[in-house]
Amino acid sequence: MISSEVGKKYAAALFKLANREKIAGIVLEDYQSIMKILKENLPIKNLLETPQILDKDKKKLLQDLFEGKIPEVLLSFLTLLVDKKRIQYLSDIFPEFEKLVKENQGIVMAEVTTAIPLDDALSKSLRSKLEIMTKKKIEMVKRVNPDIIGGVTVVLGDKVIDRSIKYQLGQLREKISQIKVY
Repeated sequence: MISSEVGKKYAAALFKLANREKIAGIVLEDYQSIMKILKENLPIKNLLETPQILDKDKKKLLQDLFEGKIPEVLLSFLTLLVDKKRIQYLSDIFPEFEKLVKENQGIVMAEVTTAIPLDDALSKSLRSKLEIMTKKKIEMVKRVNPDIIGGVTVVLGDKVIDRSIKYQLGQLREKISQIKVY
């Protein structure tokens, strides 16, 4: 809960700064690269997140790694996170920042879950229907979850469209349980 609130707050601040300089897309790409670097180099990630390491050493590491390679806005943001003892939330901030940038570009992220992988034709058809429904470009993240039995669930921002068989069976179970037998 705290991490999602921190993520939203800092993502909004970074987006505001990056958007003001009209480099939100560039900052997003570089942020994504930083996330990849930290995922592939756990010692660096651990060093940044360890409270025993002095903040000045963490900032020096960030300067050595990224100065001149990423926009100053992003580097300043990273050092701010170190100063505020929030660097461990870097991975919580990223999806929120990505969402803000994509929304600004007219793109809506859709999490699509199916029981089996979608083939290309169904994927294109679903994307097209979602674009018509939202009147925005859709970027889909596909997941497979056999627990839904069949059908599809789609998460668009704060909306959930659940057309899974598991959900429909639950609805049917609820209706049947409400039937009074005399």
